[in-house]
Amino acid sequence: MAAESLSVVGLGLLTLDVIGVRHAGWLGQVTDARLLAVTGAVVGTGALAMLVATARRPLVAPALIAPLAVLAAGVGAQVHVGSPLPMVLTVVVLLGLGRVGTTLPSVSLQVTTLATAALAWLYLIPAGIDQAGDPITFAHYVGDLAGWPFVAATVLAAAVGPATGMRRPVALTGYALAGLAGSYAVLLPVLDNDRTAMVSAVLVASALWVVALMVAPRSLRPPTLLPLVGTLVVPAVAALQLLGDAFLSLTSVGSPFTQPFDVRVAAGTAWVSPLLLVPALLTLAAASCAALSLVQPLRREAWSLTLGSAAAFGVVATLPLYDVPLAVVVGLLVFAAAGGLVLAERLPGASADLIRLLALALTGGAALIALPSDRMTTVVLAVACTMAGSLMARSDVTGVVARACFPVAFAGLVWAGGSAFGVDAQYRAVPVLLVLGALAIWRPRLELEVSSALAGIVVSAAAIGLARDVDLSLAVHLTVAGALVTASSIINPGRRVLAWPGGLLLAAATWVRLYDLGVEVPEAYTLPSALALVAVGGWRLRQDERSATLTFLAPGLALATVPSLLATLDDPASLRALLLGIACLGLVLGGVVGRRSAPLVVGAIVGSLLVLLELAPYAAYVPTWLTIGVSGAVLLGVGITWESRMRDLHRATRYVAALR
Repeated sequence: MAAESLSVVGLGLLTLDVIGVRHAGWLGQVTDARLLAVTGAVVGTGALAMLVATARRPLVAPALIAPLAVLAAGVGAQVHVGSPLPMVLTVVVLLGLGRVGTTLPSVSLQVTTLATAALAWLYLIPAGIDQAGDPITFAHYVGDLAGWPFVAATVLAAAVGPATGMRRPVALTGYALAGLAGSYAVLLPVLDNDRTAMVSAVLVASALWVVALMVAPRSLRPPTLLPLVGTLVVPAVAALQLLGDAFLSLTSVGSPFTQPFDVRVAAGTAWVSPLLLVPALLTLAAASCAALSLVQPLRREAWSLTLGSAAAFGVVATLPLYDVPLAVVVGLLVFAAAGGLVLAERLPGASADLIRLLALALTGGAALIALPSDRMTTVVLAVACTMAGSLMARSDVTGVVARACFPVAFAGLVWAGGSAFGVDAQYRAVPVLLVLGALAIWRPRLELEVSSALAGIVVSAAAIGLARDVDLSLAVHLTVAGALVTASSIINPGRRVLAWPGGLLLAAATWVRLYDLGVEVPEAYTLPSALALVAVGGWRLRQDERSATLTFLAPGLALATVPSLLATLDDPASLRALLLGIACLGLVLGGVVGRRSAPLVVGAIVGSLLVLLELAPYAAYVPTWLTIGVSGAVLLGVGITWESRMRDLHRATRYVAALR
């Protein structure tokens, strides 16, 4: 610790000595930059001397200070010089210090040297661009040797490993930086030329690095990734720009179902030549495969599938950049999807499944692109239904996706076909409900049922919204949907639970139709559903003798009586109240005779409330003293006979509980 402290103090005093010499005038007239260069050189030399003197146990502080002092000297020497030569020499000196750090050895000197050398090396890049001039001409760049800073940066980066003798990762990093700097050293004269020429030149460099990544020895492949990524940036940006232009061309054709079959795309002015899109996508795909092969070797099928997909996608995406019919773009997508299905039959395993899924996705994309023309959309969706229908029987993931896609494709097909052939929109949803409902009953798979339900809801909502008589259309669609859902619950044992939503849909259809006819009697809305619930509950009680009637009959009986009780609030003395009272009396008597708790409880509660409701108007005519007296007498009688009344209550409770 004493040696470290004294070394820092000594180097600090050496710095003060140099400053004092300047103030004494021994150095003549020197600028601050020259003083920085002299101070850095002197301090760096002193720190190096300390390291050599302590070679057996190298000090840490001089190892940290020496590279920083050399960098300071280089910065001071570079200030008044236009050429980046001082910084090149600084990097050379720092690499020499790195070799010293390896020889001693001194890890601190190695790490600090690499960090400071990287800072000095980075200065050469903008300096090289500045040396090349504006604009950059080939004659000046090559003939006048204006590109030598880039060449120097490339050589210095490549020499990091051999010059310093450090570990292999350092050398590989240097090779990677050398590859990146060397690539742009060659490409710099064309970077400010025409955009197409510039992108083409960088694309060629990217392709060469892809080849290098594939054919280089395995130990030298990782360093090629950095120059590959660095040169792929420009082609990737150009490809994204072209894809964005193609997307705008396709989405600017027109609104859905508004254009003829021979409509053309709205091609705009591309950023670069559209012909570059296919080679750019191929290069990106090849680079991805080559990079993945570093982790795990890829089979030829994977290479072929990736490159083929990139080429096909590039061709299809290039067409919208020209003035071509929309049908050509759509047709190519459909043709590619059909070809993919044929090819998948010749491939095994996951590759075939991936191609099938890709074919379905391409067909869906073609349908979206064809939306401006209803006839074109009809043709594409017919192909999509055929593809999905042929894959629905499969038991793998392809079959699951196909079963989820078929209802959507079929619903779109019927809707687009109806528009193409002039079928009124209000009649287009019923065929969709019938076909998809029958298909879901025939093949009760969850993905098919869910997709069919969603597709049916969407087309039904559209048809109802466009109908001339909304109420009638709503009632018709609810009836069809309810009948199909209920039929599925009856036919398929595993779908019994669908009886509840099916019954609700049918009840809703009845309510809508009654409302449309102007029916305001509540029993017309509630009694059909109540009778259905009671019938279902009675069937369930016959199946299981141990079932409780309160569980299966009470909901239907409550629905049959409570709405009528609420309706009597406005007119207590009415025919409805009389009929409700007779019905409650019948429920009570039926419950007692048949020993059923549900009719007895519902009839007693609703009947009691009805009696109180009927007596309420007469309560206002009873004198107050009589009400108080009668209440007191009743309370007095209850208090005197409390134990007897409690026994009666317990007896009644046990009686009701003993009922089924």
